[in-house]
Parts: sequence; C-alpha cells; structure tokens
Amino acid sequence: MKFRQTSLLMITLCMAAALVACSSSSPKISPPPSISVAFSGTPPTSLQTNATQSLTATVSNDSANAGVAWSVTCGTSGACGSFNPASTASGAATTYTAPSAVPSGNTVAVKATSVTDSTKSVSATITITAPASIAVTLSPAPSSLQVGGGAAFTAFVSNDSANAGVTWGVTCGSSGCGSLSAASTASGAATDFTAPATVPTGNTVTVTATSVTDSTKSASAIVTVTSPITTLADGTYVFSLAGQNTDNGGSPYFVAGAFAVASGTVTGGEQDYADYYALTLENAITGGSVTTIADGNLQITLNTDDTTGFVGVAGTETLNATLVSATRALIAEVDSSGGATGTLDLQTSTAAPAGGYAFFVTGLDYNACPASFGGVLNVDGSGTISGTGSVFDQNDCGSGTSTQGEPVDASTVSGPDSYGRVELSLALTTSGVGGIGLVGYVRDATHLSLVENSNDPNDVFFGTTGGTAFGQGANTGTFNTASVAGSSFVFGVLGADESFYFEVAGVLTTNSDGTTLSGTLNFNDLTGTGSQAPIAITGTYAVDATGRVTLSNLTDGVNFNVNAQLYLDGNGKGAVVTMDPNDVLAGLAYQQTGGGSFGATSLFGTYELTARGIDVNYLYELDAIGSVTADGVGVLTGVADLNPVFGTLTMDVALAGTFTADGSGVFSDGMTGLDVATASNADTFTYYVIDTTRAVAIETDPNQMTLGYFQLQQ
Repeated sequence: MKFRQTSLLMITLCMAAALVACSSSSPKISPPPSISVAFSGTPPTSLQTNATQSLTATVSNDSANAGVAWSVTCGTSGACGSFNPASTASGAATTYTAPSAVPSGNTVAVKATSVTDSTKSVSATITITAPASIAVTLSPAPSSLQVGGGAAFTAFVSNDSANAGVTWGVTCGSSGCGSLSAASTASGAATDFTAPATVPTGNTVTVTATSVTDSTKSASAIVTVTSPITTLADGTYVFSLAGQNTDNGGSPYFVAGAFAVASGTVTGGEQDYADYYALTLENAITGGSVTTIADGNLQITLNTDDTTGFVGVAGTETLNATLVSATRALIAEVDSSGGATGTLDLQTSTAAPAGGYAFFVTGLDYNACPASFGGVLNVDGSGTISGTGSVFDQNDCGSGTSTQGEPVDASTVSGPDSYGRVELSLALTTSGVGGIGLVGYVRDATHLSLVENSNDPNDVFFGTTGGTAFGQGANTGTFNTASVAGSSFVFGVLGADESFYFEVAGVLTTNSDGTTLSGTLNFNDLTGTGSQAPIAITGTYAVDATGRVTLSNLTDGVNFNVNAQLYLDGNGKGAVVTMDPNDVLAGLAYQQTGGGSFGATSLFGTYELTARGIDVNYLYELDAIGSVTADGVGVLTGVADLNPVFGTLTMDVALAGTFTADGSGVFSDGMTGLDVATASNADTFTYYVIDTTRAVAIETDPNQMTLGYFQLQQ
C-alpha cells in the first residue's frame, strides 16, 4: 500500500513537472486590442446658430460592432444642439444641428462614445456664432427730383439666406407721394420711382426698401421734390471747359474759372484761359447774364477784360447750359470762337487745398504733340508740397517716352483768393521734366478744376493742358490692394494714337485675387469699317499707398494693348492716363455700383447729356449738350444742341434710340440725331452704366467719334 502511494506521488510529480516544462516552451496568448473611436474627417471649428453639419465616427476593434452614441454639452444646459440619429453604426453619418442661440461660453463639445465600451470616445469643440444680420442698402439715389421726374432705385440685401429681396414703399406728408413701377424686387434689381405731379407737404418723399425675410431691416432715401428748375440759384460757380477754337486751324483750349450770380446777373469773377497760341491768359470776368432760352436751357454770357482776341467773341464767351439741378449744369461754349464742353457747379468752399489730390491734365506739349500728366499731389504743409506721398506720371508723344512713378520735388501751393483760385508750382527737377505750373479753382474740399499756368516760372513744360483734381481727404496715404480688390470702375478717355484722334470707354474690374483685372471696353479712332461690339480684356494691377494704381498690359490679345495709371480719391472718383507714347489718352473714372444686377429699369428718368466728338470728314470737334429721357424699358428720346467747330450751331436736334440691357451695365444702343453729318445717321453706341444716375457712352461706328456723359436730372 505504501509502495502504491509512493508510486502515485511520483507519477503525479512527474506529470506536474512535465506540464511545467510544456508551459515554458509554448507561445503566450495576447489580450484582444482595445476599442478606439475616431472622427472620419475633421469636424468644423465653428458653426452658425441653427446650422447643420454631417459628422461621422469610426470604431475600431469592436467585435460587437455596436457603433457609437452621440452627445453634446455646453455652458447652457439643454440648449447645445441635437443629433439625428442619436446613435450610428461605425462609419455611418449623423446630422448635428447647432443650437438656435449662442450658448454660454460660445462653444459646444460634440462627442461620439463607443456603445460597447463607454470609456472610449472622441470629442471636438465647435464655436457657435450668430449669423450676420440681414442688411439692406440702396445704390446712389438722387437727393432731389423735380415734380413728375423719375429715377431708378436699387436695393441690395446681404446675409439673406432666403434671397427673398425687398418690398418698396413711398411716404410723404400728403396723399400724393408718387409711384413705383414694382412693389417688390429681387436684391440688385431696380424699381422706377416717378415723383408726384405737385410738391407734397413738407417738400420731401421717403422711398423705402424693406427686407422680405426680416421686415425689421430696411433702407430709405429722402428725396426733395421741387418745382421745375429754370435757372441757377444765386451763388458763386466754378466752371471748366475743354475744346477746340477756330483760331489758327482749330487749336485746343482749356478754361477754368469762377463767377458770381445774383438774380440772373453775373456780378464778377475770374478765369484762366489756356490756348496753344496764347498760352495762359488771366482774365477778370466783369459781368454777364444768365437767361432761359426757348428750349428751357440756359444761356450764360461772360464778359471778360480780354484784349488779345483769343477769348470768346471780342472777349465775351457764350455758354449754353442744361441743368442737372439748381446748383449744377453741363455746359458747352456755342459762340463762333470755337466749341467746348464742361461743367458748372456751385462753389461751397474756398478753403486752401490740404491732403492728397488725385489729378490729371491733358492737351498738347510745346511742340503741339499730345501729352498727359497724372498722379497724386500731397499738400502736406500750409501751402507746401514736400514731395512725401506725392508721385506723378507723364506721357508725352513729343519725347517718345513715358515716365512713370516719378518723384515730386519740394513745391508750393498759393493761398486761395476770393474766388478760390490757387496756383500750384510743381518742381519736377529730379525726374528731368523740370516743372509745371497749374492754376486750380476750388469748388469744395474734394474738387479742383485745373489749367496749365505758363506764367509760372516753374512751367518749363510750356504746354497747353487742362484737367481735374479730386481730394482724397482722410484717405490720403492709406491705399492698398484691399482698397480696390473686387471693385469695378467705369472710365472714358480721349486723346490720340498713331491715327491721331482716339477715344476709349469701358469698365475695368480689379479682381479679388489682388493682381489680375478683367473688363470690357470699346475704342474708336475712325479707322474701323463697321460697328464694334464690346471687347473683353485682361491685365494686371498693383496699388501703392498714394492711391496710384498701375494697370499693365490691358489687352484683348488681338487689336488692343495699353498700359495705364488709375488715380483714386477713395470716394468713388478717379482719373486715368495711358502710359504708351503711341497712344496718349486721359479722362475720368468712377466706381461702379450695382454691377451684375443692372437691367432696363436701371436707366429711368431724364438724363442731362454732354458729349465731345470728332467729325470724320473734317477732323474737327463736335460739342453737344442736351436732355435724354429713358423710359425704363429700353427706349431713349430727347433733344440736343450740336455745335461743330467751323460749322453751324444747331439747336434742339431730336434724339431717338433704343438700348439692350445687360447685368454687367454694358448696354448696347442705336441712336439717331447726335451726328454732325446728318441727323438721320443710325449711329451705334455702347453705354457703360456707373449707377442708376450716371453713364458713359461711346460711339462705336466709323461715322463719327463721340464720347458722352449722362447724369440724372435732379
């Protein structure tokens, strides 16, 4: 018995030893990998209230394949948003809806938790923001209208996800407030307002556009309704003219000046008259009159002390004027001394120039070759231009070169006299130009009418030029790419190319990428064989702090290639000068409002017209002023006074035309009447719409060159 027990013990011990030996030689069994949860893709860092977002989580190593449960927490319990569905399989999406209000702390934490192992999860923090409020704005609208007058009003609605547009209304102090062509419009579309037939109580009406989506958001324009305007209000007026005289074969001339009006009588004034043969004459305006003529326009006579025989007829200039308002007119010289067009505006300030001025002057150099200057002049001291923040460019076909980005040396600006006349004596020695003198008449803080002053000792350029300067005010020295990126500018320039007379009009867009530009334009140098459709162009741009924008390689890739400078005032106005010696062009530019949303209703009401052209047969200037009514559908009717140099002034020529609208503001048109050869010529035009109150027009056929400007009567 003892033996058997001993043997059994030995066998047991041997088996245990064998098992131990077997265990030490067998592989270990690893535990299963733990569950993990991860987002598929990156959750957003922010969402607006009520916004939805698809979220997906993937679960790894879940043998039960049970998916995830979704949850959200925030500083405002119970108002953190929701998930639908609240749980999903691995890799399946849920939709998170942000809370309807921004929670305390402005953030929520979204979380996906494994159903199989609740200790395993993934989370992300999302900032919740309130959506931008709906805002309604109006495009430039007239501040006044005459009884029965009309204007197009355009409203723009931002941050409206429903894109529901606006409803329109008009109110006033009496029952007759006028009418609207459309009670509601989409954002960017115009409604046409017709003023009441009589002046309402309080003299004003209020036109209001209200968001359909949010009726608490609206914008209004207050319009003063006046009786028909028949003359200029009393005051001092600054005027400018550019044209061609009948002396010495039609040389160019420029005039800038100011005169005072009291009850239709010109009581005094002064002007500077720059003529290629007379250079600059300083004339006192000793008297004159303002009268209404048969067609409702004004005729202004200015008596001067001129004894040279260059100014007007025996020293008296005769101007016809079409009234934009009681304080603004478009004018044309209509006496036998020549023809010119220009503007006349009430002077509201004679304060000394200060800050930056975007300017241009254009005309002829000493050798009768077309030339233009442009740039920015910074009056940075009391009557001084140190040169800091100033820059200029010159294009002179006489020298065969253009100079760009040149410095202005220390220069002076005289104090204004009682009519706002100042002298700018510009030293340009460093650039090699030498210098140029300019006379400016101050209209207000943002406008100077300019002519070259050959009487200035610094004026070694000795040319015959005239132009405009726009005050930059607080914008001086603050410009950068962001100032213009994404903006569009309508421009009209005239001058000469290899074929001599040349004009261009169009719209340029400085694209949001900060370097490229695109646009549409028409040009005319009387060498074409048919009507020209608008052409698409491309190019590049660069902006410096002065507001000087360099436009490079503006081209359609076939027939048009120009380099130019654009000088901005930061308030929607500017000047353009080309920089190629074989084409010397200069003129004005205006920032477009409403591009992409224009329609036939955008042109509605009575527009005053001024135009300069060149007769194809004799290559002499044609000047015109008049009124054109647009019906808001596409039909134009009106009258104009045509004054061809070396021709016969023709009053009240009937104008008629139609136009086809385009959202870009590039409207095509056919018109009869605005032609010196024969009023029956069916001329073609392209209109470049600045806004509902202004447009630039260019003739696009070879019958004649015409560049026109339209402004709504107010």
